[in-house]
Parts: sequence; structure tokens; C-alpha cells
Amino acid sequence: MSESIRTFIALELSTEAKEELARIISELEKADAIVKWVDPKTVHLTLKFLGSIPEEKVLGISEKLKKIASSTRPFDIGLSGVGVFPTWDHIKVIWAGVSEGALESKALAEKIDKAMHEEGFDREKRAFSPHLTLGRMKSVRNKDELKNRAKSLQVNPVKSHITSIVFFRSDLTPEGAVHTPLYSAEL
Repeated sequence: MSESIRTFIALELSTEAKEELARIISELEKADAIVKWVDPKTVHLTLKFLGSIPEEKVLGISEKLKKIASSTRPFDIGLSGVGVFPTWDHIKVIWAGVSEGALESKALAEKIDKAMHEEGFDREKRAFSPHLTLGRMKSVRNKDELKNRAKSLQVNPVKSHITSIVFFRSDLTPEGAVHTPLYSAEL
């Protein structure tokens, strides 16, 4: 019986984009809300979360990603404002948006969703909404202060030049998730 590994497919961000996200998180932390913030060095644009998979599926998934990447041109994604899921009144997730490259990211996510369905994974039930998760709300304390800071925050439209699709392993640790690339498919 093979080992099961937790996995997802994503786009890596530029160092400059991660630095801007670190600045945004630092500003939002001043609200003193109870949020589990993501380490900005690990932020990525998730295209498809696969969950726990048998290790022997890695090769087949990698081959599908290689095929998708070979028919996709490199593109840029640019950061935009801060938002939340599901609503400002009931914050669960705080995210940074993607302006430039949103359509390309969405098209890529749809191709990957279709290809992963062929590999036995469920199709996504919700439409893909490109975003970069910054944190998860743990309590309503100082929610209004967080909302005010988020809405008034100027996000620099820093770009990331996307040249590959990355298939990651994600190991959960007490310090947070550790992401290890399993395969990188060049666009």
C-alpha cells in the first residue's frame, strides 16, 4: 500500500509580489484582529486543491500538467486590492486579489479542473476566483478595524511573470504548511 500525500496545483509568485504581500499583512496585523496569517514567503495562486492522493498518481498528474503547460503561453499576474470570503460581515478568509492575468489564471484553472476530473478528481462546484490567501479569521474581535484597514489599504500592482505550473506536496506542521514542489511544468 502506497503512502498518501496532500497536494495542490498552483502558480508561484515573484519575490517582489511576496514582499508586497508581506507589507499588506504587516499593515493588516495592526488591526489586532485574531487571524492566522499565512507566511508571505509561501503564498501562491492555487489553481486546484487535490487533497490527499496516493503517491502513484503523481506521475499521471505531472504528465497532464506538462500537456496543459505546453499549450499555454507565459503571462503576468498583477496584485490588486484586499477582499474577504464570504462577506465583510462574516469574514472567514482574507485575500489579495489578482487584476492583470485573472482571465489567463481562470482559463488555466478550468483546463486543470477538466484534466484532473479525467484523473478521477471531483470537478469544482464553484467558479474559479483568482485570489491569494493572506489569512483566516479566528474570532470576530476587531473585525471592523480589520475591515477599515483592508478597505483603505493601497495595494501596489506588483507583477509576477508566470512561466510554469507547479504541482506541490503540502505537509501540515504545527508551524504551518510546508510546500514542496513535486513537478514544475514549463509554459
